[in-house]
Amino acid sequence: MPPAQIVNDGLWHCLCPAASFQRARNPIILTLGLRALQRTNPSQHRQCSQTPAISQPIQWPTCKIKSYQTKRSLHDDFFQSQSNVKYERRDRGLQETYEDLWHMARKADYLKVQALVKYLVQECREKPNTRLYDALILANANAEYGSPAEVTTLMQEMAEEGITPDSATYHAILRVLAVHPDHLLRVHILSSLRERWFSLTKEGHHDLVVSLIRERQLELALQHLGQMEADEITVYPWLYDMMIYTLCNIGEIDEAVRLMQRRIDLGELMISGTVWYHLLDTASHAMHHSATLFAYNARVATSYLNPPSGICTNILTCAARHGDPRLATAAFSKLSERSGNPIQLHHYESLLEAYITAGDLRSSLILLTAMLSAGHLPTESSTRLIYMYLKRSRQHPDTAMEILEDLRDQDRPIPLEALNAVLQGYIHHSNLPAALQLYNSISLYTASPPTQSPQKPQKPLSPNTTTFNRLFRGCSQACDKAQAMFLASEMVALKVKPDALTYDRLILVCVGAEEGLMDAWRYADEMRDSGFEMRRGTAFALARRACQLGDERAWEMGKAKGGILDASRMERLVESHWREDVMEEQAGNEKEREIEGQVEEGGEWEVSTGEGQRKQVL
Repeated sequence: MPPAQIVNDGLWHCLCPAASFQRARNPIILTLGLRALQRTNPSQHRQCSQTPAISQPIQWPTCKIKSYQTKRSLHDDFFQSQSNVKYERRDRGLQETYEDLWHMARKADYLKVQALVKYLVQECREKPNTRLYDALILANANAEYGSPAEVTTLMQEMAEEGITPDSATYHAILRVLAVHPDHLLRVHILSSLRERWFSLTKEGHHDLVVSLIRERQLELALQHLGQMEADEITVYPWLYDMMIYTLCNIGEIDEAVRLMQRRIDLGELMISGTVWYHLLDTASHAMHHSATLFAYNARVATSYLNPPSGICTNILTCAARHGDPRLATAAFSKLSERSGNPIQLHHYESLLEAYITAGDLRSSLILLTAMLSAGHLPTESSTRLIYMYLKRSRQHPDTAMEILEDLRDQDRPIPLEALNAVLQGYIHHSNLPAALQLYNSISLYTASPPTQSPQKPQKPLSPNTTTFNRLFRGCSQACDKAQAMFLASEMVALKVKPDALTYDRLILVCVGAEEGLMDAWRYADEMRDSGFEMRRGTAFALARRACQLGDERAWEMGKAKGGILDASRMERLVESHWREDVMEEQAGNEKEREIEGQVEEGGEWEVSTGEGQRKQVL
């Protein structure tokens, strides 16, 4: 069976550019043909010479028409007067003039190169040659005026003139493509170099890597960069810098660090401080711990770089997330050296997260006391991570209490939130007696530092609403209504104002008790009068318990009676949990009420007596 014929269309050229150029009989014409569909004829572009040997007006690709027209509308006077740019050093010899041309081309001075070529052709009567075309091609490395389309046109003119490109021509094109990437043209140039047994120079290798970076073909760029190192080709530092900047910008932090480490291993000591700064900024913002630590130890720890507060905060957050208290402490110290008291509550919380993530419970609790001494009162969210740590083991709350007692004996101020976190840990492990013991010892702690004046004694701590809410949860778990009622009376005596969660948990305590339904309804009414709304799960538990006991107030939990449960859920509750004996009793009561109603209307009804006889009721 003969092989299928390959359709040499645009898709084939895009997917296999190298194969397309190899199959083409005239690669230059093919390159022009691929772009012919994208070119248009704008009005009067610049013309460098009137002789037919020099390049004709450029046919710009359609994708650049808009930006090019915008340039012309903004700089009309400049483009109209560009033909007046002339070569002024006319007293120099021909060889010196060619040297000036090459220097201008190396600088990508587009307009001056055009003027000098015009001078050489029109006034010096120079015939088209490789040096003129090389200069015209290299001038297209100008970021503002250069274009791969013009390079393609110049290559076509060289073919028409019978001028064969040499190695310098191909390297000039690679230099242009480093500024104006063109994948197809670059593949054709590299293929031509291989066919003619030309090797890339050191500058050519750099231009090739730059063009790959500009096209975001970073894997190929890194591969070629590694090949340059393997071939012992000197890599300029700016190429490493460009690659690292690009890798950081696209989030490839690991590869950027590997490249920086390779530079250090190769003995490069004068790496740009701006590159280090960018690596540290990007890595800390991306929460990349190893890269952040690498850049910090290389520049900040050695006092070569003093990062701004924003980067220090990112470093602190990154260290906190990965549990690195040493790096977090270093970043915290950098922030504390700033003027204007930049240390805020969230900085302390990040440092605390670093310690507790690393498993250092003692340092975390000490930091809570330091926060209080610095005037930053810890909140419930500040101690959330400590509670998460205490949940891991049943022994952790006991360890935390020992640490807090030791800090109390050292006359350190203890925040109430630290005690509440330990209390919550006890409740999580269903250790209500230990939690009550902690509650009874709260008054032994103080949140103020020791004073020398006897007129200002230290004020002991007092439980707050959060303390009681957590104790009520423990009572609900233990089904200890009596203890919950005692705590409620303590709450009233201490004038601690309840919140929605307080009422909610008291209702759950009463619902779980044998004789607590009436108290649950009482708390529900008090909760409603206080303007609080019951949680849906609590409302469901109360309605279910009422259904089990045959309490008709269960319907008050439905939306029809101002509750939060919908009608369908209430019906399912009644069908599933309403007591059968109560349902039979209510059915009998309804039947009796119906009989009494008919008797009052003077009707007749037959009922069965105990002896099985029938009796007519008038």
